[in-house]
Parts: sequence; structure tokens; C-alpha cells
Amino acid sequence: MLLGLCLCLLAGILAVGLWPFTSRPHNDVNWIENQNGLSFGEYASILSSAPLRVDGPPDGPCSIELWMQPGLIEDSNTMLAFDSPENPVRFRIEQSLDDVALERKFTSHKPPTAQVIYIPRALRQDTPLFITLTSGRGGMSIYLDGVHVRSSSDFRFARSDLSGLMVVGNSPFANDSWSGVLRGIGLYNQELTAEDVRHNYAAWAASGQPSALAEKQAIGVFRFNERTGTVVHNQVPGGIDLYIPDHYLVLHPPFLEAFWRTTGWGWGVWKDALINVGGFVPLGFFFCVYFAQSMPVTRAIVLTIMFGCAASFLIEATQYYLPTRDSESWDLLNNTLGTILGAVMYWPGFVQRILARLGIVLLENSRANPVPGDAVLVES
Repeated sequence: MLLGLCLCLLAGILAVGLWPFTSRPHNDVNWIENQNGLSFGEYASILSSAPLRVDGPPDGPCSIELWMQPGLIEDSNTMLAFDSPENPVRFRIEQSLDDVALERKFTSHKPPTAQVIYIPRALRQDTPLFITLTSGRGGMSIYLDGVHVRSSSDFRFARSDLSGLMVVGNSPFANDSWSGVLRGIGLYNQELTAEDVRHNYAAWAASGQPSALAEKQAIGVFRFNERTGTVVHNQVPGGIDLYIPDHYLVLHPPFLEAFWRTTGWGWGVWKDALINVGGFVPLGFFFCVYFAQSMPVTRAIVLTIMFGCAASFLIEATQYYLPTRDSESWDLLNNTLGTILGAVMYWPGFVQRILARLGIVLLENSRANPVPGDAVLVES
């Protein structure tokens, strides 16, 4: 019965850690019926068919327009990101609950650092929002629905940040899928004036596209008006299109991502840590009870910790091949810590009080040379 309980615990942990057990999950992206736009479900993303080409100096001015509608205000996920191996800076636009967050992550720093700016309380459940970001040498300006809401002289993005593959609705480096509706994207090779922003917002709302594309040196304009198929066409002649993969994927999933690379240590990180520690405590305790039936308790504790660490490594290694999961060394450490806590709970004296309530009594092992702390389980 004890062995069966241990195996059930192990099976449950493997099921939770590896669900939904597929390396090629369906890409939950769908055209909205009788409207322009794409709906992004639980696991969804689209990609540019080739790396974007941005003309001019890499540090030159540029602008982004994003016409979106969040699906869940409780989410914190990536809406738009760019993947360029040559660029040590990773730029992305993120939904952070009801805030919009802009992040520039500097991977060349050891450890990596990030510059983040927030647009607080910008999002509302199932409400469309037109976001305009325009950046030049003087800094960046942010507009919501054509209205200026914030400027920053410290935070700015450049043309080099918009180069490479464009990933919409997910991160290139982790499972960070965003849910909601996307109605339009505009990328420009110049800084937009406040008048440009107002005119563009009015044009998008009226006709589903900005005005005077050539004058604004557009890199890419995506109207999402196809309503069928797997291609989102770029309205700029000769521009790179977007395509909808059949299967959800993460371009560059990390293998046991180093925990010291984490740039934010908010409540979400610690909440996951508590879950990973707590999930392995029962495994550590009951496997230690089982192993202690045939060996000294101290040896059983060591063996249990090694077993828990191996089980966690198996889960994290397998998650590398599952796009819906993340392979992280932080989880491995927390799982091992949970196993340690569970195993040491079997130390004689502590366990006697626990098992006494279950009607089980510990008797001293009657071997010829008993080891202090050895015990066997018998039914009361």
C-alpha cells in the first residue's frame, strides 16, 4: 500500500509537470467571423515569414502601432517581440495584468539586465486599444487611442530593435502566449508627430489602415483583413508577410534556463516557487518512509533526495521539448528543496507524532546491529 501511494504521487507529479504531453500542440489562432482581426487563444502565436529589414542607421528613429484587444486582464504575457541573434537587446511589448509594459533586455550584461517602462491601467477587459509608440533621439512618446499619455527621455527603442523575425502573441524564448484579439500592426522607419498619431488612429478606426504609408516610410502594415488562410499580408510593397503556423511553437526554448537570468522577482516568481516546493514535499516524505523499511533512515533520506532531484530533472529535461512548458533550473532547485523538506520530516520523533494520528506505530528495528534512527512500519 505504501509503495502504491508513492507511485501514485510520482505519477501525479509527472502528469502535472508534463501536461498536455504533446510536442506539437495546435496553434489556437483563428480569424474573427465577419470582421478584420485574429483571435489568439491559450497557446497561440504568429511569425514573420522572414526577418524584417530596416533601412537606415541602426540607432535611428522608429515607431510602432498596435491595435489590440486583451482577452484576459489577469494575464501577463508577451504581445509583440523581435528575434535577432545579432542584436544583444531584446525588445518586447507585454501585457502585465491591466498595464502595458515595454521591455528592453540587455543580454550582453552579466547577468542580463532589463529596462522596463509601464503604462498603468491601460487595458480593459474585451475593450479595443490603439497603442502608438514613437521613439527618437530625444526619447520615446506613448499614445493611447491617439492621445498622448507618457513620455520618457531615458527609455527609447531604435530601428535595430525592430529587426529580425517578428513574433506576435508570444516570446521567442519562452512559453509566454498572449490571448486576445489583434486588429492591426504598423511599423515605421521614422518618428511620428502628435498630428501623425491622431490622423493614423482616425484612419485605422475608419478604414482599418493608416494614412499615407509611403510618406511615413512604413516597414510593415498588417490590416488582418484576409479573414481566411494562413498568411497576413504586408500592405507595404515588397514587405515581409506574417504567417500562421499550424502548430504552436517557441523559437528558442532554453534548456534548464539559469535562475540568475531572471530579471524580475515579483510575486509570480515566488508563487511558482512555493508551488514547486510544496508539490515535492509529499514525494520526499513518503518515498523516505518507503526506503527506510530496508535501510537506515539517514541513508533513506539521502536516497530520497537523489530520487527527487532525478525526477525533477527528468521533468525539466522533457519540458524542453514541450512548447507549452518551460525548462528552468529554478524549478529544479525548488523541487529538490521540497524533496529535502519532505525527507527530513521522517526524522524519528517528528514522524512518530504524524503517523500516530494515522493509527501507525513505529517499532525499533530488531536487526543484530541496528542503526540509530532505524524504524519499521507495522499496522497498529
